[in-house]
Amino acid sequence: MIRPIVFLKMLHLVSIAFWLICAGCQRNSAALSAAEQNDPAVVESRQKDGQASPIHAEKKNQDEDTIKPTVIAYYFHPTIRCIACITVESIAAETIEEAFREQLADGRLVWMRINIDEEHSEDYKKQFELLGSSLVIAKLDDGNNMQYKKLTKVWELLSQPQALSEYIKNEINEYLSR
Repeated sequence: MIRPIVFLKMLHLVSIAFWLICAGCQRNSAALSAAEQNDPAVVESRQKDGQASPIHAEKKNQDEDTIKPTVIAYYFHPTIRCIACITVESIAAETIEEAFREQLADGRLVWMRINIDEEHSEDYKKQFELLGSSLVIAKLDDGNNMQYKKLTKVWELLSQPQALSEYIKNEINEYLSR
């Protein structure tokens, strides 16, 4: 039988470990300044010649003979995740797979989940300035210009699944209409 004092120490250590894991998940949002969170400006970046980009090339729409830019919804996450990170991913996946079924099928939208702890994710971490779990919407416009937006409000809307889903839909629709 475990003595109460030993049990309390073990419980304390477990709670500290859990807090550290969750704090790591929220680092991305906490690292943003208040101005960045209130101003959802779209970040633009240019690919450097000769360097591969994590963003895939434009895809040809099967119904037309023109090239259509592809919008990519990324969910970046570390290997160890808290319940908040898993919930954001779950709501994002459900929203994207249900609301954008047609766009996913014809290649105008791509949904990707990427573990940022794996070696192949280094380019993503640099390109999108990732510090932790993040939902990012990106679009490659003309082969050289990429626009992207980190959806930082997902953490604020976590306790409101319907509002979170609407936020994700609106942001993706904005990029699809560009």
